[in-house]
Amino acid sequence: MAPMHLVALRGLCAGLGAAMALGLAAPAAAQAPRNVRVSVDFAQRAQDSRQGVQGGGGVIITEQRGQVRARGQGGVGAQDTTTRTSPTSGLFLVVLDGSSGTLLVAQEIPQPEIVFFYDYALGRGYVAQGVAWQRVGTGLAVTPAVLPDKQVKVRLAPWLSYFTPGGGGSVELVDAATELVVPSGRRVQIGGASSELHSVTRRILGYHSRDASGETAIFLTATIQ
Repeated sequence: MAPMHLVALRGLCAGLGAAMALGLAAPAAAQAPRNVRVSVDFAQRAQDSRQGVQGGGGVIITEQRGQVRARGQGGVGAQDTTTRTSPTSGLFLVVLDGSSGTLLVAQEIPQPEIVFFYDYALGRGYVAQGVAWQRVGTGLAVTPAVLPDKQVKVRLAPWLSYFTPGGGGSVELVDAATELVVPSGRRVQIGGASSELHSVTRRILGYHSRDASGETAIFLTATIQ
């Protein structure tokens, strides 16, 4: 028969082995929710070209010693310029995985506010009048969700707030919402617009031509932080 201390040691080793086996077999703990930085950038590219030719002249009349002399002068001016511009602006916000945020372009509008107070000690009420600031504007309601393989599913819905004499509120256009899956940190174009202008002005001694074109692109970038 083995001594008691050897039996206890064997039991302790068996218990440690079982605990290690359970620890290796247990699933990994769920990761804590992460933040997602969502940015919307507006990039514009514009080109303006102007060409023109314009003639001009005049007649100079001088009188000297009783004699009148007329002298003419003239010239031609030409213009050929091209201007290119590329301004960029953007908005961003940081949202918790699975939560919602709003990219808002808004302004504050003063609104009269009337509040009724009742004083129970005196047994009477009174009215206080002031000014409250109401935020109105339009924007995008953004809901990101982190996916495997460093991808992000982003839900975008147009959002707007309104102001009425009786108050105000906000509404999210659910029917116009869209969802897209983008790699983390990659810039993806989600919309844009273009415009063109061509005009010709004819004058007596020349002409002027202008060609202008512009393009606005909207980009979305979702980055897991």
